[in-house]
Amino acid sequence: MRTRIAVLVISSACLASPDRAAAEPKPPEAPTTADKRLVVELFAAAPDIVHPIALDFDAKGRLLVVESHTHFRPAKYDGPKFDRIRVVEDTDGDGKADRFTTFYEGTTHTMDLAVHPDGSVYVATRNEIIRLRDTKGDGRADEKTRIVFLDTKGNYPHNGLCGLSFDSRGDLNFGIGENLGADYKLVGSDGATLTGGGEGGNVYHCTADGKKLRRVATGFWNPFGSCRDIFGRLFVVDNDPDASPPCRLLDVVEGGDYGFQFRYGRAGRHPFQAWNGELPGTLPFVAGTGESPCEVISYESDGLPDEYRGELLVPAWADHRIERYTLKPNGASFRGERKPFIQGGKDFYPSGLTVAPNGSLFASDWGSRSYELHGKGAIWHIKWKDAKPAARPKELKEAIQSTDRKTREGAARELAKTEDGCAHLREQLKSKDVRVKAAALTVLIDVDDPRTNLWLMTLPEKQHPQAEQSRAIRAMAVRGLVALDGDMSQILDQNGEEPAVLAEALAGERYGRGAAISSAIRSADPFLRHAAIQRMAVLPPLLRRMPAIDRLEPQARIAYLLAWRASGLKSAPKVLPDFLKDPDPDVRFLALKWVSDEKLTEFRPQIVELLKSRTHDPRGYIALATTLARLDGKPVNEDSLATYFLDRLNDGDAPPPARLMALRAIPATHRNLHTERLVALLKLADPTFRIEVLRALKDRADAKCAPAVLAIARDAKEPAAVRAQAVLTLSAAGEGTDALVALAASPDAVVRHEALRALNGTKLDQSQETALLLAIKGKDDSSALAARVLGKAVNMGRPGATDTEAWLKRLDGPADPDAGRRVFESPKLAGCYKCHQVEGRGANVGPDLSLIGRTERKWIVESVLQPSAVVAPHYQAWKIELTDGRPLTGLLIGTYLDVSEYIDEAGNRFKVAAGEVADVRAAKNSIMPDGLLDKLTDQEIRDLVAYLAARK
Repeated sequence: MRTRIAVLVISSACLASPDRAAAEPKPPEAPTTADKRLVVELFAAAPDIVHPIALDFDAKGRLLVVESHTHFRPAKYDGPKFDRIRVVEDTDGDGKADRFTTFYEGTTHTMDLAVHPDGSVYVATRNEIIRLRDTKGDGRADEKTRIVFLDTKGNYPHNGLCGLSFDSRGDLNFGIGENLGADYKLVGSDGATLTGGGEGGNVYHCTADGKKLRRVATGFWNPFGSCRDIFGRLFVVDNDPDASPPCRLLDVVEGGDYGFQFRYGRAGRHPFQAWNGELPGTLPFVAGTGESPCEVISYESDGLPDEYRGELLVPAWADHRIERYTLKPNGASFRGERKPFIQGGKDFYPSGLTVAPNGSLFASDWGSRSYELHGKGAIWHIKWKDAKPAARPKELKEAIQSTDRKTREGAARELAKTEDGCAHLREQLKSKDVRVKAAALTVLIDVDDPRTNLWLMTLPEKQHPQAEQSRAIRAMAVRGLVALDGDMSQILDQNGEEPAVLAEALAGERYGRGAAISSAIRSADPFLRHAAIQRMAVLPPLLRRMPAIDRLEPQARIAYLLAWRASGLKSAPKVLPDFLKDPDPDVRFLALKWVSDEKLTEFRPQIVELLKSRTHDPRGYIALATTLARLDGKPVNEDSLATYFLDRLNDGDAPPPARLMALRAIPATHRNLHTERLVALLKLADPTFRIEVLRALKDRADAKCAPAVLAIARDAKEPAAVRAQAVLTLSAAGEGTDALVALAASPDAVVRHEALRALNGTKLDQSQETALLLAIKGKDDSSALAARVLGKAVNMGRPGATDTEAWLKRLDGPADPDAGRRVFESPKLAGCYKCHQVEGRGANVGPDLSLIGRTERKWIVESVLQPSAVVAPHYQAWKIELTDGRPLTGLLIGTYLDVSEYIDEAGNRFKVAAGEVADVRAAKNSIMPDGLLDKLTDQEIRDLVAYLAARK
């Protein structure tokens, strides 16, 4: 998967040539817009601004841009030593930036920038958040204050502190990425310290000066962007781990768990992980986003057409576009409808997005697929062609009516400073404009205005003529009452209450009566269930009155388990023995996850006993094996878990699905998995299990299996899918050509096609060639495959690799995903399996593709056709020049002492000692070779794409 680039920008004077006029670069290609009412114009570009990422407007209406000089800095890079914040201005009003000055210089691996309502500039680097102020008014920051510090050995640029935004009180929300699972301490300005490591990314909250630090939610990959909408709701965009698309737009609530934990693997495919609320206790996303989302803003102004107001806007870095999301209620949360509206070319990589004082948009463009600093970049201005300049009134009572959020909310804050102003704000609560009402209510709640009737605003319209219609306003009012410790009984007892309102009210259930909570934990709405569980967790009397387990249905037992765990009570683990032996597999599974997550070693004897049971489903067995590995201090990876899975594989009384799971989880070349044992397993009757055995034998490529496998391939009584897999296994085991030619004469097309694939690249003698031609005579479906065996090209007349639309049209038509899997795994064709894993089979070198089908089909086709379009740093290929002059190219897959191991584009591994290396530099292209599809027929490509698209 593509990984989102870190946010930073670079200025340019140092990169320009001495003869700047002569070396003036060609302007970048302008993005296009799907909305013809909009226009995209170039505001600034290299060499004036380079590597721009995060940006925002300051209190004086000037554009601040972070430019990176430290992000994957090349050895010979001659730019500034540190990152800068540049002030980019258009002084003559011609729509082009003409003044570039430096507001601040001195950070490293800068990730984000946001301007506080008081004018301060907050900057997130990988390891700290600082507040900058210009106290002298000379355009340069002269005051620097550390707000938060991240103490960790982690140093990868993309997964540290990020995602800055402010709530209505001016307090700070921010994120931390998965940190590659490294331990860390997060320290606030008052010394408050939070620790972690391995749990995944988190979202935090602290005061504007860095005090009262607390974790809001967990389970993220890299929460690169966050924003608050006008109703105070927090939204985050989250990059996805390599094998769990899509990236996510999330509605973040207090105590939320969004499913990802790095300790269970980078790929995000372990059963203890979730990406869309699949696991009880985790929350789903609002929408899947384009690849590599870098920022999210809630658009609330008047510089774009009216329908944009209230939408969330997201730049998708790797998809070269900016997207709109319309939110629609979905229980207590939302679902989002995606509408891409800005699309750039191959060099458009938008990372930052902000709203200008006039309501138009400015987007930063990294300018290249290269993660290394490259001297490119641009700032684009997106505006409404027919927009007339909107007034920004200074008089407060007029300003609060503005359609521009900053104007409206700034006026509300000023009005709240006086009693007359508060009276005017209370009058605005009757406004028919929900935005004006929200601005007034927000500030009145923030200042604890005693004369604001929040109770009236919580009532549904049918109960009072002046009651509230908007669910969002009602939810805000309830939230305000909860903060005042108001009694929520009336709202919680309301039949048919709006889920969003009820979820807020549950946070105010004070007495542990449990009726509303009991109902909510049985709801189908995950956000409502979450709200109830969070409340149960802080009501120990309610937990201690938990009914006997055998009196509760499974969903209620799950809720109590999660509430006990969230309570943090020292006595909480005492409930685990009953949950570990619960009759419901979901309850047992979550109990195991609790033990595993927190390494509760006192439960190891019980886990060992549970592992002896022969009734576990595959997921439950993985959970048990993982828990034991964690308790034993072993990493959660294939090798450490294989010992537990081998026992399951060899258990003849275990059900076939469990043995299938175990076999799939054991690396085919594991030292304790022997060819003879696998051949013996071929005698079992289950076809699906036997195919899996044949896949393992194929990966072992051991000729000792050939006689048994050939017998299966020749047996016409065997299912065609089993026979075809046997042929594929023979091709890896080096079976003789005559046998494969004979199989190419099979009347079964599936077997025949696989035999012809197995013969690809084989030199036939005259008699074999004659036999092959005779075998396929009259079989038009096999002609292209046979022609390839005879050395003829199969890629004639195809579109260019960059013409994705033409390829999508060409690949329309019937496709066989099972055949596509065999193409993927064939050693005689593309050899995809040499670098990629799918469901446990293949090599863990490139991205795991087990869930690639969650992405768009277009993206799958682009990735195969243009493998070098975007390469994440951890898949960077390297050109190595040895001391004897030999050149090598490979992807670094491991090091031991002074020896590095690489894999080349053919899937071959090689080792290089440090003393043999004369030079190493980054290769321009992916290790995945271009022209990958040239060896495949159109039907094989169609089948391959269908197979990948089905991995959901």
